[in-house]
Amino acid sequence: MFLEIFRVWIGFFSISFIFLPIYLVLDWKKRGTSDGFSAVVLIIPGIIQSFWLRHGWMTNEWTHIIINTVNLTALSFYISAYAYYQSNRKNLIGQLISAVIIVKCAFFYVDSHDAEHTNSAMGTVAAGAQILGLGGRVYEMRRAVKLGTTEYIPAFMQFAVSALMAQWLLFGIVTGNQFIANANVAGLTASAITLYLYFKYPPLTWTVPLFNIPPQNAKKE
Repeated sequence: MFLEIFRVWIGFFSISFIFLPIYLVLDWKKRGTSDGFSAVVLIIPGIIQSFWLRHGWMTNEWTHIIINTVNLTALSFYISAYAYYQSNRKNLIGQLISAVIIVKCAFFYVDSHDAEHTNSAMGTVAAGAQILGLGGRVYEMRRAVKLGTTEYIPAFMQFAVSALMAQWLLFGIVTGNQFIANANVAGLTASAITLYLYFKYPPLTWTVPLFNIPPQNAKKE
């Protein structure tokens, strides 16, 4: 009973995150263009969710099937909006073709295994892709160290993502899915380092919520 309730909760909580990019679309509409923005932040999650969706189908895990189907549908809308407001779509087309090739090659790799090991291979690919997807967060952390401030790392998003990954880690442990658990251990490690950076390199102009870390400008005053 607990597991079923947990499945429903984590499903709704995960899907709620897909609405965050709507603010990007509204910004593009206000500007009248999406020039200057990168579609990679939408395409990479699509690749990762494609892997988890297939893993869900192969393991009959309906929580993953529903979540990733909804998320991929929403991402398709955001990418379409990006294309609509983009003056030069050549890069986007190239990125989408590359994403399809990556997904196809990954599926080909998984299908090359015998039936006994295909589920494990797909889980490894999905977890590995999610861990590699942390590259963007690593870039943010390096940039914060270089600038000496976490001004450009929104705390609210960090807290929300950390809460989400902690729940997926628990879900992986409870359901015995090592791939989900391992992927989220890596994500939580990145989150822990980012939270440490708020103490080491506070924002310039805003107070970090929950920890109540004052901005650097306030300290100077």
